[in-house]
Amino acid sequence: MAEASSPNYDDLKNHVMKVFEDATKDCEDKGMKKVFDSIGDYDSFNNYAIEMFGAMENLSLGDEARELFKPLSDRAILRDVAVYTVVIRAYAVAGKTKAVLKAYQHMIATGIAPSSLTYTILIMALVVDYSDYNFVGYAKNYILEMLDKGMKPHSICYLGVFGVLGCWESVEKATEFLVLLLIKAKGLSPESNYFNFEEGHFKKAMKAIKVYANVSNITTDKDVQKVFRMWRTNSPGPKKELMKMINALVKDGNLDESMEMYRDIIETGREPFVVLHTCVIKAYLKSGKTKSAFEVYQGMLAAGVSPNSYIYTVLIKGLAADPNFFGEAKKCMLEMMDRGKQPNSATYTAVIEVFARQEDKAAEEEGKEFVELIMGKGFMPNAKAMSEVLKGRPTPVIRRVMSIVLSKLKH
Repeated sequence: MAEASSPNYDDLKNHVMKVFEDATKDCEDKGMKKVFDSIGDYDSFNNYAIEMFGAMENLSLGDEARELFKPLSDRAILRDVAVYTVVIRAYAVAGKTKAVLKAYQHMIATGIAPSSLTYTILIMALVVDYSDYNFVGYAKNYILEMLDKGMKPHSICYLGVFGVLGCWESVEKATEFLVLLLIKAKGLSPESNYFNFEEGHFKKAMKAIKVYANVSNITTDKDVQKVFRMWRTNSPGPKKELMKMINALVKDGNLDESMEMYRDIIETGREPFVVLHTCVIKAYLKSGKTKSAFEVYQGMLAAGVSPNSYIYTVLIKGLAADPNFFGEAKKCMLEMMDRGKQPNSATYTAVIEVFARQEDKAAEEEGKEFVELIMGKGFMPNAKAMSEVLKGRPTPVIRRVMSIVLSKLKH
């Protein structure tokens, strides 16, 4: 993409800009028009393309980007397909899926053949937009078209296509498409770090995706819907929560639970169901919707998803922070112990602190009874660990908490 000496260099640059003008002439979106108008000359366009190249490198699409931006002969001038792909990607980044399709179809009508990266950007734009079921059909057709042309789709294409199939279609229909895809591949075996394409594992993955979609669609709350939309556009939310959950489980000594999660990931290629429910619960709690968070937890249990120690920690602390749900916080903590799981210091301190903050003798006595109850289940509060959790709290609160706990530890 760097400049090269040639008597026809200015003509070639002018040609690139004419292609760009042709690719964007039908733009109807005011915001996108401003973007395209800001690219007034070849140097500006070239800089925009360089930025795109860096973004593709970060997405592990470096090989595809190098193939797309390979210049014309010895002149470092962008090819026509690169110009159109830059435009298609600009629409995709802005979430203008219909414009993405329109630009792509215009490119095909002018006789320009798409590159592997063109297809990848096109497919990913289609699979992250859930507003129109027709986009699913387009995405399926384009990945098959890639295979017909001898191209090897990148793993994110498989992840994207089967991810959207898991949300929109039955496991049976998704499996039928997998069979068709494998036939078309003709030796180009699908590769993905996320999917195991063996039949048993694949069906588990499809079911996991469907649960993910169902969890994401259970709310009409705008704040929480915003979180779900972020997840569907490649936000690291669930993956970030997964790592946070695993690290917390290991830190608290729950190695068996962390290993169980790893096994689940290997089998399905997706985050375990409990991670998705935890994300939803956290989203509600962050929005102050404690009732909705608790209802998601109840729905999780009804669906047969077993809670682990981490989700109990998140839920109990969230319930304890809401005076209207303190009773449920206590019940969940006892339920946690009945399931053979031990609350960490932050969890049981959050519950006992509620008793202390009431500044009431009756509440303090109730707190002592609760401590006695959990000790009866074989649990022993750690006063030193509680002191660490309580750092920064008002001194009277700390004293009352420790008084509640120590009164029972001394017996």
